[in-house]
Amino acid sequence: MADLDLTSLRLFVSVCETGNIARAGERENIVGSAISKRLAQLEHQLGTPLFVRKRHGVAPTAAGQTLLE
Repeated sequence: MADLDLTSLRLFVSVCETGNIARAGERENIVGSAISKRLAQLEHQLGTPLFVRKRHGVAPTAAGQTLLE
């Protein structure tokens, strides 16, 4: 597996904890679109979806939960 970007992993954890990309952005002082792009890159790098996008937030998939642990 390629090296994972620590900033992207920190943002991933923040999104998991808040359940919302916009709230994670406020918490981390970064716009939500930048977080979304980093998460998409992380998902591409790992080859699996890490979140289920819902109408009012996100929830980690089984793979996302494993990565979080």
